[in-house]
Order: sequence, then structure tokens, then C-alpha cells
Amino acid sequence: MSAESWRERMFTIADADARLRQADDLSRFVMDGAKARTIPNGTAVKVTEIITRPTGAKGVNIFVHVADAGGAPIGWTSCTNLAGKFYSETIGLVPRPAHASQFGSHAAWAAGKFLGQIDLIRIVGTGYEIETVAAQTVEPFLKMVAAARAAGREVRVNSGFRSWPEQKHLFDGHKRGLPGFNLAAAPGRSNHQNGIAFDLDVKPGDGNPNYEWLKREATGFGFLRTVSSEPWHWEFKPQLAARARAAGHCEAWRL
Repeated sequence: MSAESWRERMFTIADADARLRQADDLSRFVMDGAKARTIPNGTAVKVTEIITRPTGAKGVNIFVHVADAGGAPIGWTSCTNLAGKFYSETIGLVPRPAHASQFGSHAAWAAGKFLGQIDLIRIVGTGYEIETVAAQTVEPFLKMVAAARAAGREVRVNSGFRSWPEQKHLFDGHKRGLPGFNLAAAPGRSNHQNGIAFDLDVKPGDGNPNYEWLKREATGFGFLRTVSSEPWHWEFKPQLAARARAAGHCEAWRL
């Protein structure tokens, strides 16, 4: 289980103006006279520590402390200065509570049945909001993220695991026809509530290079599409994905 994926790989500075920040006040830059000190573009770095600062209900600013390839400290900077910009990095385990309601934050459901409490992993979403994913599906998902990254593509999360209250909010909003609410299953009946469903940043679907990569490769990691009207919705179902891959597509409804 990779609860902190950023500890396991090297990054590259991908900004010509990657400014260093003061350790005691991350809102301020390290200055050389009138000029901010920067990390040279293309520098290979290791992230040694992160700090998140809330910006809204779920949004955060993420600051990273980096060292060079040899381990020598460089200093603090924004995660947006890194190649990949820290999207889909996991940033910590949220263990299941010892005693919790079946309608609580870690309660898993499928087909209207309560499955129990599960461990969750925090992950950086598309808008620098913090999403959660189920611990049992994080490894195959991160393998897919890494393969996409190696191919020059990105797999970003818009929505992962949802608690009962979160699913109820989406269901009620759609049912009432409120702006911004997509089709959503009733609480207790969404696969987002058992940890196998991911909404990914691939709109509008066909033509999006990240979506085209997923269509070709996601089934190799156990993921496939399960909702014909939602190109962004993918689920971890290894057996179905293997069948779809053998058939030359990524769509469960065609099996």
C-alpha cells in the first residue's frame, strides 16, 4: 500500500521561475537582494517533506521540501514547480476508525449493503482538492498513473471514494436538477462507495489524449469503463478488464 507515493520517486523541476520559499513563512520567497532565489529548471530533486495549507472546503496549497539527487537539501518550493505538479500523488493514510457508523466517513457500501469500514488514502485531485481512494485499490491505480506519466500522459482524479453523506449530496442535487450535478446513484448503490470507482479528468472523452491513452492501456491495470454515458468513470474490475482487453476494447457493457 503506497500511502505516500511522493517518497518513492524522483521529480524534475519544470519551471524556469521555481522560487524558493522561506522555511518559517512559506508565503515569502528567499531573496538574493531584489531577486528571488530559484531552483534551476530541469534539476532532478527528491521530495523530503510536504506541507499542505487549506484554501477552501477541500482545496490545498502544497509546499514541498526538496533535496538534490545526492540528498543535499535545497529548500522549500511549490509543488506546481515540479513536473507532474503533484497530481495524483498520495499524501497519507486515513485509517478506519475503531468504532464508526455505517453512514460515516469510512463506511463501504455495495448494492445497498453495508460492507464494513475501510482504510482510505489521501490523494491530490485535479483542482488541488484532496480526494480519498480505498487502500485496496491504490496500488493498481498508482501503477497506471506511473505508466501514463512514462508515456507523457496524465491520469488525474476528480472523485474517488465517497462517504454516504457525499453520495447522498450528489444524488439529491441531481434529483432536484441543481446546476453542476451529474447523474449519481442513490447512496449505498454507487461503486464510489466501495472503493473501486474513479472519476478521471478526461472530458470531453474522445480526442482527449489522456482519455485515448486510457482506452488503450487502462485494462492492462485492471480498469475499464462501466457507464456508457460517462467517459470519465472507470472502475477496478480486473477480471472484466482482462476480458475487455482480450476483446480489444475497454467497455464493460460490450462484454
